[in-house]
Amino acid sequence: MLELSISKKIHISHMAEKIFQGISPSRRTRSLDSGKSIPIINVKDIVNGRINADGIDAFIVAGDKDFERYMVRVDDVVITCRGTLLKTAVVPENLDGYLIASNLIVIRLKENFESVLLSTYLQSPKAQKILLANSRSSTMQVAFTVSDIGKIEVPVIPPETQKKLSSLINTAENYYNSAIEAANIRREIAYSITLNYFHENIPTRTGGEN
Repeated sequence: MLELSISKKIHISHMAEKIFQGISPSRRTRSLDSGKSIPIINVKDIVNGRINADGIDAFIVAGDKDFERYMVRVDDVVITCRGTLLKTAVVPENLDGYLIASNLIVIRLKENFESVLLSTYLQSPKAQKILLANSRSSTMQVAFTVSDIGKIEVPVIPPETQKKLSSLINTAENYYNSAIEAANIRREIAYSITLNYFHENIPTRTGGEN
């Protein structure tokens, strides 16, 4: 059983190797000489604490942009910095090197901090309350800067405990994803059987029937 004794807190800026905001894309059509069409992770792509790779849109960005400074890496934590919803997720391996939109901020942690734990904490009601208190907006729209995110304090967990908790969360996520996949397969089979039954039992009309 894990025993937690958390009395210290640390600013995210001290946990992070790098914190940066994403690129500003455009949907306007341009020639390939003046811009490039590339996939960019946006707020809508974060669903239930995960990034949905299937729905990522391609945008036009200026050809002279320094793309590398906006690229995410595996295990980066992304969090919304503009919009009506506070969302956060960890970048999976298959999205390594993708660009991030300007309504998201990336937190790249140092080696002794587990990304999945920070993302999980930022999704908690307590952390969401702290984030909203630090928001620069007085309306329902959240608005954070890189500096705002860096000033957020999070509890310090010993490295050994971090690894155990991270493993616990990742195992739970794997079970969850497997269960969802199995449920979708069962649903497709049920629909297929039902539709086949209807098709096979449609009466055949004879030539003399009206």
